[in-house]
Amino acid sequence: MEKNIELMKKCIQEKEAPMQVAQTRLVTRVRRPNVEACRDVVQHRLVEEVYEIGETVEQLRTKLRESEMALQRLLRAKVSLEHDLAVKNNSILVDREKCLGTRKTLPWSSMVAVY
Repeated sequence: MEKNIELMKKCIQEKEAPMQVAQTRLVTRVRRPNVEACRDVVQHRLVEEVYEIGETVEQLRTKLRESEMALQRLLRAKVSLEHDLAVKNNSILVDREKCLGTRKTLPWSSMVAVY
């Protein structure tokens, strides 16, 4: 799970460079001096590319948040299970160390016969 989170963070970082390149090309194309603003195939493709990269990054961020929340839930469950295990181990220790000696001295056969 932790490797998956690190991989998603790396993928998000790797998308920053292509996004900057596409945005820079788009801005450069829009602000060309002495050229009319034209909406040709290249312009549409650059806009589409910026949109696609943005959507991909947003999906990665959403999955990253979900993975981080799932990891936190797993860690909380682990802590809870470790606490329960410690309580049970302590109960077994108390039973063996303190109660077993007392139980051995009681006459169980006579108490069982009564019931």
